[in-house]
Amino acid sequence: MPELRKHYFLDEYCIIAEERKRRPTDFRAAEPGAGSEANCSFCPGNEGMTPFADAVYTEKGVYSDGPERISGWKMRVFANVFPALVPDPGPASADWTALPGQGYHEVIVDSPRHEENPADFSEAHLGKLISVYRDRYVHYSGMSDVKYVSVYKNWGRDAGASMSHSHSQLIAMPIIPPLIKRELQVISSLAPSCPYCDIVAKESRSCRLIDQNEGWFLIAPFYSQAPYECWILPRRHFPSLKEMSEDEGNSLGRLLKRALGALRSVLNDPSYNCMIFQLPSCYHLNIRIQPVVSRIAGFEKGTGVCINTHAPETAAKELRLFL
Repeated sequence: MPELRKHYFLDEYCIIAEERKRRPTDFRAAEPGAGSEANCSFCPGNEGMTPFADAVYTEKGVYSDGPERISGWKMRVFANVFPALVPDPGPASADWTALPGQGYHEVIVDSPRHEENPADFSEAHLGKLISVYRDRYVHYSGMSDVKYVSVYKNWGRDAGASMSHSHSQLIAMPIIPPLIKRELQVISSLAPSCPYCDIVAKESRSCRLIDQNEGWFLIAPFYSQAPYECWILPRRHFPSLKEMSEDEGNSLGRLLKRALGALRSVLNDPSYNCMIFQLPSCYHLNIRIQPVVSRIAGFEKGTGVCINTHAPETAAKELRLFL
């Protein structure tokens, strides 16, 4: 039977209604194939098709592009050609309330291999990617004009990726997003207790626990907005990747590989959004992976209440089988 579930500590709800996944449909969609390497601006040899890289990660160290583009890279970071925010925006609209679109938007090409699936990244490569996320977060979080740094990965067309070559993105914003602001208000009201620490304590012993290692827990959250949604939470309380130890970064890479591999096995390589939630202080770092296996429709848009057709308890059980 359907359940109306409340968020762990926010005044938000979702509906768990497994019966709805049996609805018939006559719609069919075909996923297009990957683009050509010759025309891919993210591929090695095509570095001139992108802006100069601010950070190029190689086996010998981290560099920036000079007069010539650096080759032989493992990961490469440069400004997004089609940015959501820019460092020097024009004046904002005089109508109602508007701010200039000031900020920073960059692309992190996280593999030199054109058709490599993130689920096939090695544990060491994922650990390195986590360290790159940390580097870029530290770079922007200390800026006086930046209030929040969003680090995320869209994999697959249905998740919003416009390029098939694996990459991540970072947007540094001049505001704290409303979702994070609401969380901070509740966290402040509950202090000195941390609601995320409470989630770790409870879910690490529940049927929604999918996997764990020495540094992290992987769970299907009780309040799952999407089928097969997964959260990764650290055992230790810390607010951002900046405070993460090298060992914790490596163990996060190992757990992330297992999570992506299980999702691919169960859902046949789904599109997904992987998002890192973090702040410089007064927060508890968490990572959320939401596969795109359902659509947001009129009810969700009209009420703000999501309908999840796959109970997290069922999802956790299925994912555990493929670890």
